Amino acid sequence: MERKEKGADLNRNVARVTAILDALAHASDQGLRLTDVMQTARLNKATAHRLLASLTAYGLADQHPETGRYFVGLRLLSLSQAAKKRFTLAPLVEPALMRISQQTQDTVYFVVRTGDEAVCIGCHEGSFPIRVLTLYVGDRRPLGINASGLALLASLPDEEVERILAQHGAARASFPFDDIQLRRMLSATRRNGYAYNDVHLFKGMEKMTNMAAIAMPICCSDGTAVAALHLTAITQRLEPPRRSSVISLLQREARGIEKTFRPILDGMRPHREETAGTDVVAAVPSRRRRDRQ
Repeated sequence: MERKEKGADLNRNVARVTAILDALAHASDQGLRLTDVMQTARLNKATAHRLLASLTAYGLADQHPETGRYFVGLRLLSLSQAAKKRFTLAPLVEPALMRISQQTQDTVYFVVRTGDEAVCIGCHEGSFPIRVLTLYVGDRRPLGINASGLALLASLPDEEVERILAQHGAARASFPFDDIQLRRMLSATRRNGYAYNDVHLFKGMEKMTNMAAIAMPICCSDGTAVAALHLTAITQRLEPPRRSSVISLLQREARGIEKTFRPILDGMRPHREETAGTDVVAAVPSRRRRDRQ
């Protein structure tokens, strides 16, 4: 019984630390006050202060000497670089990101699926004077949220989509997508072979209609998307007929990546293995939908 209680305490502390680091990461420019951390991570003052002090001591968080605000620590930079190396495809696709960015002058991201989330692990900013920066390297989104999340989720079989939608409703609650709208967007993504999104990601900003994104799935051998090319721009730059040329470019680069790096892509395919006491089923192969345009 004592061992179980210690394990529960450890899991609870890890969850609290993760919540704090996530909060600091999302406020990386302006930092957070102690009260902000308490509210975002849902912690009381004593717990938040204790954990922030420990994170600061180990270089995982920094506190500004004048404002008292907390920021992500420099040690996370080295850790993030080490994590990035795990995804061996990231440096290999940088030439493709550069070509897309140079040809379109827009910002392009490389996003991969990890578990039931889409994680940005690469970016090339465009040279167009008005830049739309909706992602940063390291940002995570639930599958289905934003263009790349739609592209990744749409490639999965229906039963896997239903599992993800059922299990991660709480994670999607902070984004302005209800399930009815999300299902419509998924249907359009499957029909078109690419994802298009012009809805702002954060609640309270839904009426902002000056930004949009297109994402092209990158698939392993069985047609399951394991990564995506994600391009953002002001909405006017992604309206027809220019949208078609952008889609063609993304599709060409995505298929080039698939052809060149097939073994790596196959190794990135998620496998949901059976675990004790948990009903977990491996995703079944899905049909390719990318050619339907």
